[in-house]
This record gives sequence, C-alpha cells and structure tokens, in this order.
Amino acid sequence: MNRHMFVLLRGSLANRAFSLSLIVVTLAFAVALYVGVQNVQRLTRASFENSISGVDLVVAARGADVQILLNTVFGLGASSNLISDKSVEAVAEMSGVSWVVPLALGDSHRGFRVLGTAPDFFEHVIAPPSGNSLFAAGTRFDNVLDAVIGADVAEKLDYKLGDKIVLQHGVGEYGADHDDLPFVVHGILAPTGTPFDRAVLVSVEAIEVIHRGWRNGQQLVTLSPDDIEHSTQAETTHDDHHGEHHEDEHHDHASAGGLDAVDAVFVGLTDRRTVVRVQRAIAEFDAEPLSAVIPGVTLAQIWQIIGVADRGFRVVSLLVIVLVLLAMTAMTVLSTDSRRREMAILRALGASPRTLVGLILAEALLLSVCASALGLGLAMGVSAVAQQWLTQTFGLSVGLSSGGMLPGWQELMIVVYLVPAALVAGLVPALRVYRRTVQDGIMVER
Repeated sequence: MNRHMFVLLRGSLANRAFSLSLIVVTLAFAVALYVGVQNVQRLTRASFENSISGVDLVVAARGADVQILLNTVFGLGASSNLISDKSVEAVAEMSGVSWVVPLALGDSHRGFRVLGTAPDFFEHVIAPPSGNSLFAAGTRFDNVLDAVIGADVAEKLDYKLGDKIVLQHGVGEYGADHDDLPFVVHGILAPTGTPFDRAVLVSVEAIEVIHRGWRNGQQLVTLSPDDIEHSTQAETTHDDHHGEHHEDEHHDHASAGGLDAVDAVFVGLTDRRTVVRVQRAIAEFDAEPLSAVIPGVTLAQIWQIIGVADRGFRVVSLLVIVLVLLAMTAMTVLSTDSRRREMAILRALGASPRTLVGLILAEALLLSVCASALGLGLAMGVSAVAQQWLTQTFGLSVGLSSGGMLPGWQELMIVVYLVPAALVAGLVPALRVYRRTVQDGIMVER
C-alpha cells in the first residue's frame, strides 16, 4: 500500500468512524460467540477426560453406564444399589486386576459431597496437577476421623489444616449433622481441575463409624471420638492377631474397608488391553448383578448427547457471523451510494477504478482483522468466566499450562475464514464502484 492509498484509507475511516466501529463491534461479538462456544466445549471435554484418567473400569450395581459415571465421578444422581464387600473382594481377585479403590457416597458437608474411599485413591485415581504435589498442605488421612478436602472446598469455606468439620447425613444443605463425631482437616488438595476439587474425602471406615447408631435417617445412639478411637484400636489389635496370614500377592488391593457394602469401585488393570475381557467377567458375575463401565467409552456417549446442543450453538454462531457480514455488505453498499460525489472527485483527480476498488477492499480487510482480534479477546474473557463457573459448579477446569483460555487451532480457523469472507463481502460495493466512471459527474444525480 503506497502512501497516497494510506492517506485515502485513513481519511475514509476517520470520516465514517462511528458507523465502522459499529460494524467492528458487532462482528467481534459474533466471532467471540463462535470461538467462546468452541473453546468452552473443548475445555469441558478435556476436563471430563482428565477427571479419572487413571481408572480403567468403574464397577457398580447393575445400571445405566452414563448414570453410573455421572454419579460416581461428577456427583450427579444417586446410586441404584450397593455392592457387597464380598463382591468387591471377588473383583479384586480377578485375573488382570491390579488394584481396586472403593467408593462410599451419600453424605455431604455444607453443600459439598463426601466421598468415603481408601488411601490408595490418592495414588491411583487422582493425578497430581501438572506434575506438582497432589497436596497443597498436609497429607492423606491417617486416622479414622481425618478428612482431606478439595481445593474449592478449602477456598470457599476458608478451611485450614487442623480445622474441625461436621459431616451431614444425606446430600444437601438440610441433612442431620454428625456433630457428635467431628472430623479434622488432615490434608488439602492442590487444584486438580477435576470434580474432586469440590469434595471432602474420608476413609470408608469413617463412613461406617459415623453411621453407627443410625437407622432410617435417625440417630438412635450418640458416640464420642473416644468411643471410635477405642473401637478402632480394638479392631486393629484383632486384625494384627488374626489377619497376618491373609497377606498375599494381592496386598495392593483395597477392600471395602470395614463397610458391608459400597456404592462403587474404581478398578485399575495390569494391562489395559484386557479391559473388555475383565468387563465381560464382571458383567457375568454370579453373586450379584454388576456393571463395569469403561470411562472413555461412556464419556464418548455423554458427548454424543451434548454434541447435539454443541452443534446447534455452533450453527447459530455461524449464522450470526453470516448475518453480520451481510449487514456489513449492505452498509458498505449504502455508504458507496452516499460517497458517490467523493468517488467522482477522486476519479477526476486521477484515481483509477482499481485504486477505488483497492480502497474499499482495504477497508473490508482492516475491519475483518480488527473484528477478529477484538472477538478473540472477548472469547478469552468469556472462556475465563465460563471456566470459573464450570469449576465452581462441577469442579471442571483446565489450566493455562494445558491450553486453558487460549483458543485452539479449531477456534482460530474462524479467523482464517472470516478475513476472505469479509473481502468477498466487500467485492459487491467494489464492483459497483469499478463500473462507475467520471461521466457520473461531480453532482450526484437526483
């Protein structure tokens, strides 16, 4: 672009700054809508897939795979039934099974769900964030009344190590308190970008002891922490005297930890290529009806459902962009009609039709580039807000280190298409200018 063209372009843009700003802002919002929808979908899917990436199977009572996964991992819905501790031990003894981690659900703490599990949960199920330490403070639970809280729980409730917390019977804000047996915060997880950031984790033994003396949701007998400590020490002594001969090659397997039944079991395999065989063996289990869910396959089913809405949003976003481009074309055509005297004067001063066409196309190019840059910036802001909402609501997040709010190549493709589309939209008024000649006269025909 030569200096004269630059001067003409700058003067033309300055003369119509308000109307052109409206075009840029409108087109930027359309781009932000499309890129934001794409980016949030990508972040959400990545977070879902990272939630239990180390788990090969989720075993629960017979039921729908999607419901089992949503209940055990994301805390949505309820368990259809329980699994007996004998079935858990049988699954642990199956060929190809490396480890099992039980999961007991049903209690809550101030709106956050409580998970009863085994210490191996922190080794096998949940991965440290970006190779850092899994714990922001403290360690996993050691005693029966120890608790490990997620990063979001600690932040929202302002908990620190050593604080005492009271669990509630049932899920929700209105369950009866287990205030006779308070827990001590023994560990605080670092942000993991999984639903477990919004959970309170205790041992399955703890779930069992806090429900002693309860029946049909009512507390019949009140226990004290000293009672629990004495009974636990007695059970430990009994196990030391009578359980040594049970240690074998399956020492890494976690049992139900004192509960007669659990809601589900996370399973890890020695070889992931045997997942279908193990899944079939669990489905054919004779003692009780079980379902073995492959997380990756079930997540794909979930995304088939979500994908319908996602594609709908994407189509609507594209239609908005097309409408804005059409509006830009119409506005440019109208502006060329109102600028007819200006074009005639430029022709009279020696500007060629090619120069005038280049002026209009340069305006379209500049508008599309500015709108794309502004739209991408708005999309990053939308993604940041959406990521915060997903984290607060579902515990789903992806950090900047893994691409977080930055648009991916699929989102950036809209810019690759938008700039040529804007140039094509500018061709219509440009061709109208090209066909005009100096014989239009200095005065606009009325």
